[in-house]
Amino acid sequence: MRRGAPLPRGPSDRSVWAFKRVGATESTTSPHFAELRAQGLVLRGVRVHYVEAGEGPTLVLLHGLFSDHRIWRRVIPTLAQQYRVVAPDLPGFGASEKPTRYPFTREALASTLYDLLAGVNAPRASIVGEGLGGTVALTLAADHPECVERLVVSGAPAFVYPRSFRARLPTLPVLGAAVFKQFWGRILFHQHFRNEVFAPGYAYDRRLVDSFYENFDPPEARECAYKALKMLDGDPAPLEVKLGKIRCPTAVVWGDRDRIPLGLGQRLASRIRGARLEVLSGAGAAPSIEQPEALAAVIARHLAPTSGAVLALPSPVGDDAADSPPHGPR
Repeated sequence: MRRGAPLPRGPSDRSVWAFKRVGATESTTSPHFAELRAQGLVLRGVRVHYVEAGEGPTLVLLHGLFSDHRIWRRVIPTLAQQYRVVAPDLPGFGASEKPTRYPFTREALASTLYDLLAGVNAPRASIVGEGLGGTVALTLAADHPECVERLVVSGAPAFVYPRSFRARLPTLPVLGAAVFKQFWGRILFHQHFRNEVFAPGYAYDRRLVDSFYENFDPPEARECAYKALKMLDGDPAPLEVKLGKIRCPTAVVWGDRDRIPLGLGQRLASRIRGARLEVLSGAGAAPSIEQPEALAAVIARHLAPTSGAVLALPSPVGDDAADSPPHGPR
């Protein structure tokens, strides 16, 4: 393991170093995917995997619960035309380490993201987060405003909202933990994505969700996911208080078929000074997968609202799993 050069900022200078610089890519010959450079860092003792594409100002993409960087596979090609895109797997997810003693609070995840920015030599970056990643992005923007240039959050659960019994079952005292860690199998995992994530009737890529399940299934990964789920299910008041501290230009993106009511997206935008709301018609909680071209256009417009730059959007294609880039080491 080679220790990298010291990074001249932040409290974690001595705890950030590269453990892998991989020249291989996760790309395919499909024009709908960018060439992804798989890399990694050890951040305060936790190994974090990420992919990188493009050159220019740094743009970080944060995934939601039970998934990983691959939710951005059809968004990255557009954004990598003008930005250096960095898409990590958050601790406990994807190919990153599954540290069961990690605290899994928004603040801890935001601190890891702060360290990641130092590790990739990006003292300031624009941040995009979906779901869980959106709450981490909001926390970083509030706690470390000097790091965040612009912010886009999609379907970020920042307030209490009504949920079905099926959605609440894994978080119930005693019974919930047992169900989640021992009996939440592949069928229930797929049901979660169908019923709680994607818009009703969306023909999702089953092989992609299967691959998310393979990363989720080991006991240490389930433990990490459970802690993250409990955090999201907990009291959102601390995050709500932070919203008034955000000062960077912010766009709130919401699918009008998201199970979290659109009114809460409007409420989130109203709590952040100068934020604007973008509604994606027909999208659920995962527009990165359901409507990647539309989401990429919203992000590009928000990042460069006066540049006049036109980014080429890939032609719409189906969720053909054969086009999916292979996943890196687990």
